[in-house]
Amino acid sequence: MTKKRIVLINLGGTITSVHTQAGGLQSGSLTGAELLKDMDLTSLAVDLKIKEVKSIPSNEMSLADMADIAQAIEAEIDQGAQGIVLTHGTDTMEETSYFVDLLLDTPVPVVFTGSQLSSQDLGYDGFSNIRDAILTAASDDSCGKGTLLVFNQCIFTVNDVVKNNSIGLHAFESVNAGPLGVTYGGRAHYFRDYHPVAKFPVHLEQSFSPNVYLVKASLDFNPKMITALVEAGAEGFVLEGFGVGSLPPVLQDILAQVIQAGIPVVLVAKANRGGVHKVYASKGAAIQLEKVGVILDQGYLNGQHARLKLIAMLNSPLKDNIAGNWNKY
Repeated sequence: MTKKRIVLINLGGTITSVHTQAGGLQSGSLTGAELLKDMDLTSLAVDLKIKEVKSIPSNEMSLADMADIAQAIEAEIDQGAQGIVLTHGTDTMEETSYFVDLLLDTPVPVVFTGSQLSSQDLGYDGFSNIRDAILTAASDDSCGKGTLLVFNQCIFTVNDVVKNNSIGLHAFESVNAGPLGVTYGGRAHYFRDYHPVAKFPVHLEQSFSPNVYLVKASLDFNPKMITALVEAGAEGFVLEGFGVGSLPPVLQDILAQVIQAGIPVVLVAKANRGGVHKVYASKGAAIQLEKVGVILDQGYLNGQHARLKLIAMLNSPLKDNIAGNWNKY
């Protein structure tokens, strides 16, 4: 049997961390080769290449870093890679994996993984997660499913995955649809078919602006925050609304002015499950917000994902009609 050509890209995180003498973990202490030296991968029947791109704590990841990662993946695929595995810190893995998915358009499996424990901790979960990610990347059944995240034996699609536990080994959940499948017995098992949403072109040669702000609704909200962000150069907003999508009424008129000034505003649900729906007629609810131009997300995106999608759309040919295109992709 011909071995699949798999590339493991090391990006740092807890999975590559060690304890320091001063106390605490230092992310990025291990290279990909050092990470794998104690693993017996012969049973996986893959031709594995290790690539170092940037080994950093995941809270330091920038938009430029994520674009670089996407380009590194594309380069490896152009050179014949049949699957890509990326080790990444878990704190922001849901964001990097989703943004990379927005930038890529390939049937080749791209799989993110990491660990909750360091390699020096009892019960280290890094080895099993790497093994499962490699198995998933090497599976023919993973082709054409978009970017995936594999953790604690579960296979997730990145557009619906969140880190829901800061310390537990079952750290990630696909909150609306559940996992796509599991890894068991040396292979990836899929419960259901999955076809990613349509892709829109993104200008990778242009820098991405971070001036898109994620704002969480709260009671008695002071709208001066929105005004101050606009004055500081805001290029877009994602609002996390109460329930099925409502905001404090005081925000509706301010947001109407923001939209009239050409700044897109997207509404998502603050709740992890359920999404935005037009239910209530009162001021500040989704029905009224849509009338003043607020984009109601229909893709069950969370705030982090919606912000990254808006950033990508602002760097695309769709930037002049984001409202008309948002729910098509």
